[in-house]
Amino acid sequence: MFGNLFARAKCLLFVSAVILFFAGTAVADNISVNGANRSMTVYAPSGIEKGRPLIIQMHGMNQDAKYQRDAAKWESIADTARFIVVFPEGEGKSWDISGDKDVNFLKAIISEMDKKYGIDKNRVYVSGFSMGGMMSYHAANRMGDMIAAIAPCSGYPISNEAPASKRMMPIIHTHGTTDDVVNYNSAVSYLKKWTSYEKCATSQVTKPYPANKPGSAAYLEVWSGCDQSEIRLMSITGKGHWYSMDLASVNTSDEIWNFVKRFSLDGSDIAPAIQVPTNRDSVFNGGFDSSAVAWELQLHGEAAATGASNGGKYKLEISAVGSEAYTVQLIQHDLHLDKDQWYEVSFEASANAARTLEVNVEQHVDPWTSYSGQKNFDLGTENKTFTLQFQMKETTDTDSRLSFNAGASTGTVYLDNVKIKKIDAPAVVEEPAGNADENGSAAGNDDDKGAANGEETSVISKSLLLKDAAHQSYSVYNLKGEFKGVVDLNGSTVSHALQTAGFQKGIYMLKTQGGKKSFMAKVAK
Repeated sequence: MFGNLFARAKCLLFVSAVILFFAGTAVADNISVNGANRSMTVYAPSGIEKGRPLIIQMHGMNQDAKYQRDAAKWESIADTARFIVVFPEGEGKSWDISGDKDVNFLKAIISEMDKKYGIDKNRVYVSGFSMGGMMSYHAANRMGDMIAAIAPCSGYPISNEAPASKRMMPIIHTHGTTDDVVNYNSAVSYLKKWTSYEKCATSQVTKPYPANKPGSAAYLEVWSGCDQSEIRLMSITGKGHWYSMDLASVNTSDEIWNFVKRFSLDGSDIAPAIQVPTNRDSVFNGGFDSSAVAWELQLHGEAAATGASNGGKYKLEISAVGSEAYTVQLIQHDLHLDKDQWYEVSFEASANAARTLEVNVEQHVDPWTSYSGQKNFDLGTENKTFTLQFQMKETTDTDSRLSFNAGASTGTVYLDNVKIKKIDAPAVVEEPAGNADENGSAAGNDDDKGAANGEETSVISKSLLLKDAAHQSYSVYNLKGEFKGVVDLNGSTVSHALQTAGFQKGIYMLKTQGGKKSFMAKVAK
């Protein structure tokens, strides 16, 4: 009945394809429902925390999930307000608006999203365009105790299925007045059955709507005094059978969200979305206490991985690798780095098996200039604290990023307590050539001597012999953070030990095992 008409309506929405890039990820998913394999597209904002709402939006007849996603443009709204959107695929590009086949599908979606994302099951909203709108009303009747509000667009049950929801259902219905596929007047007559069913007392019309847009083609009728609900009709003058995204009038998806977010099954207020500050000089949510908000998992090439907050840590599971470590990246950007300032990155990490993890502080956009130098850390099964110190030598950057690059091997990596802080410039050991005697002892008076003090960074004076650490082995790095080898001081001055080990003229960073003590040293020749 609807085939040719819906196909014709499909042509009205887009003349050309537009590729959009969003902070979150849209992925195809499949679930088994009553022995049948059902598919859907799931959009989850990056690092989505637990306890956030779910919107299920269904396509029209002879359309599909991708079409509805492209038409409704939910991504930026979901990123800002922090909720998940699911676009189900109807079997045969249609919906069962009289039986329970697709009601069971919707129930399975809610269960699956709760299992994967820990959604707020009191804030599940169902919407749809055309036949998807018809399915929204059908769902309200069959599973109203699981849905907090519905938002049908350009569709109502042509069978005139009587309202029968187990609870009074908040409704926002959007329809074009010149719809030649699903008649506008018939839809209004049906909606009024719900206003009667829910004992709504009065209605008020705002025309034009919004009132601050005098040229808007939309007008809004609101029925209030209903039995614990509210019903709205958004009419768009002169619009046909399409999902309206007319900026001169109304953005349908915005209107839906601003309405449904007011309602929940238990009457509770919605928790405010976590606001992540930009241009900040510290890591946000480095403890992963309840979510991975502010963190983004990026995959490149053939790499495959999943990641989420798990037990107060970030759990990253890599199932396929690419050609470089950066093919699997956990990043946080919007970090402010000042030119010439020294910084220290610290984090706790472990893995299910011995492996390396590359860490980099870099530019967030092409050409991805590295500020810290890429550094590899050796992870084991025991949780340890690691540090990386660097000086910001480039122009001040207000949107730099910290990257954990894990694409070198498969397996599981755990991260926690990620921090970045400003530090003073580490002291440099100034040791003139010929300063050591034949036994390697340092020349100079007592005022020139000192010892490592156990702080994170040890300040070493000129011509210093490390009394408390003279026989320790130190890892040696250049100022880019690249590992260059190991040196044993063995009672010698630092420069003499470095020269003996073959290190060339330059400045180096020396660190004890585990990075608890570190200092700068200079080889003069």
